[in-house]
Amino acid sequence: MTTTKHGFEIRGLDVPRGAAPPTGRFGRMFPTLPARPATGLPLAERLGLPGGLMDGGDTTTQQDSPTLDAGFTFLGQFIDHNITFDATGNLGRQVDPEATTNFRPPMLDLDHLYGSGPFASPLLYDTRWHNTKLLVSPDGVDLARTAGGVALISDPRNDENLLLNQVHLAFIKFHNRVVDALMSGEITDVFGNRFPPPPADSNPNPPANASIADLLSVRTYWDDLFAAAQQVVRWHYQWITVHEYLPLVCGQDSVDSIDRDGLQFFDPAGNPFIPVEFAVAAFRFMHPTIRSDYTINDKHTLPLFPLNFDDPAPEDPHDRADLRGGAVAPEFALDFRHFFTIDGSRPQRAKRIEAKLNVRLLDLPPITDVPAEIGRQLRSLVVRNLLRSEVQQLPSGQDISRKIGQAPLTEAELGISGPAYLWYYILKEAELRHRGGRLGSVGALIVSEVLIGLLDADPISYRSTYPIWTPTLADGEGRFGMAELLRFAGVVAD
Repeated sequence: MTTTKHGFEIRGLDVPRGAAPPTGRFGRMFPTLPARPATGLPLAERLGLPGGLMDGGDTTTQQDSPTLDAGFTFLGQFIDHNITFDATGNLGRQVDPEATTNFRPPMLDLDHLYGSGPFASPLLYDTRWHNTKLLVSPDGVDLARTAGGVALISDPRNDENLLLNQVHLAFIKFHNRVVDALMSGEITDVFGNRFPPPPADSNPNPPANASIADLLSVRTYWDDLFAAAQQVVRWHYQWITVHEYLPLVCGQDSVDSIDRDGLQFFDPAGNPFIPVEFAVAAFRFMHPTIRSDYTINDKHTLPLFPLNFDDPAPEDPHDRADLRGGAVAPEFALDFRHFFTIDGSRPQRAKRIEAKLNVRLLDLPPITDVPAEIGRQLRSLVVRNLLRSEVQQLPSGQDISRKIGQAPLTEAELGISGPAYLWYYILKEAELRHRGGRLGSVGALIVSEVLIGLLDADPISYRSTYPIWTPTLADGEGRFGMAELLRFAGVVAD
């Protein structure tokens, strides 16, 4: 079984139709606030080492989220990989966010699914379908792979664990199903127009007086089909982000406030960027929601990582014993009814949002992006997150709370003295104000303003192009969320 680590590809000069340049930048959402005074390793270790204040042990049902199904943790990771990648990963010195390249366009455009499109990223596409469909494994239960087992996807991070692999695969299958449904006339494009049926194959011996349009008509059909399918998929994904994901993790009131009053603190100003307050703190609220093990289908419950770090990954994917990335055998394919509420299913819950992570994240194995030779304290995801916030010179949680007009949590509520790490503060706010079911004032404002702000700054998003649009694939009651996407994609087991 092949293991992948956090990585990236730098897009070439070819940019897909209607897309922005291939990289973005980081910046600050609260540029006038001072950095929280650095406290270095001692406090980070007190909080983040096994046995520390943020050690949540192995996940129990008492730590279940009151609102989030387990699948939303990995939908969040999928969204995160769509819009952010900082290739520096430096934990040892302060950096200027505005001088740091984000190797992702700051757009919710699924570029980690589509790469740079069929022409510039041909290895992702199925030539049997004129490059309108994305490749999957021959048996359909895994991502397509090279002979060496490397996943043929635009962002290798989406093969870093089995659960994210299967979410990425579900979006591939959703795209491919949309292509079929457009060709057959079963569905319309986003504007309600039927797509014409496929043309006959182009004439291998065209007449001498054939026009350029005649010569290109067949190729133009398939190009237009791909573009129409891509737009359907992108807009439905963006709809889910605004109308299902954000209400769950931030509260419907946060979304309604932006729709009513506009953005208050995030200003893309025609040049979208990812605030470090979002990338390094607020959107890392997902880390506490990760369980120590997951029931992936009716037959298998697996731990995140091998219990013994020295255990090598099995060569045969049928011998899988944990959730690390790599090839997927049919018996380990996800049953999404265990991850999302689908047709009355009762999925496992995400772990609640709180200032505690499951203990396996406090001693990361070398199969992740943590090198085997690194010091033990830097194997803790908590310690790494806290030190990274100091490298990026983030403000304290209390300062941002006051900036947005909220009374900050007290030291007694926080359990620590002095200015609090922004990430830690956001987790405590969710834990104390919403029983871990959703983010509190600071976290909800940052996450909702950034994700909606990026959509509003994207000239080809549904919110910019057609603000009153509603999903063309909605069910009979007008709903479209992950359950409907998975059902349409054909990945929900009967």
